[in-house]
Amino acid sequence: MDGMDAGNPYAATNAPLADDVSAAEREAREADTLPAWRLEGRTLIARNGATLPDICLFTGETTTPAQRVSLPLGWTPLWFRISLVFATMLAAFAYGYFRRSSTLVVGLTQAGRTRRRVMALLALAAAACGVCFLLALADRDGEVFPPPWLFLIPFVALIPIMLLARIFRVTLIDRKFTHIQLRPRVAAAFARLPPPAAPVG
Repeated sequence: MDGMDAGNPYAATNAPLADDVSAAEREAREADTLPAWRLEGRTLIARNGATLPDICLFTGETTTPAQRVSLPLGWTPLWFRISLVFATMLAAFAYGYFRRSSTLVVGLTQAGRTRRRVMALLALAAAACGVCFLLALADRDGEVFPPPWLFLIPFVALIPIMLLARIFRVTLIDRKFTHIQLRPRVAAAFARLPPPAAPVG
């Protein structure tokens, strides 16, 4: 019977599948054993999904566990963001492929939460101006929309405002870590903390 099975090309293989299945599991287990965060200059490198110390990422003040917020974060390469200006439609279709996302649980004081709401409103206004600009370009006769430059000017003006108003800057997101550049006072607050130990087990 064993000989027949050995000669049957349609027989189910008896080889263990552990090696095929365990590659992703090994990466996940390795990520679980990494420290939650580390500081390099003003750049905070945090494990994706980590809970950061109770320090406000906007003011650098001490927070409480009740002030923690789960922040969904996104990042795209700089060259892709530039391509949004010159090849808007193509970049919009490829956005999901090049975008990297993660989540961090961070502390935010009331000032930080207010700034976050302001940033959301600015982003919404910029998105509305961008959509209206594209629609105005398509409306060549100007029967529905005013001239496109009326939307382009506020869109361009909102970009530096958003850059100055942001709480922190996401510089990179990869499979395991999120890199964010902190404000100087926030980086100083993290620098005073003892480095976190890697989880046991």
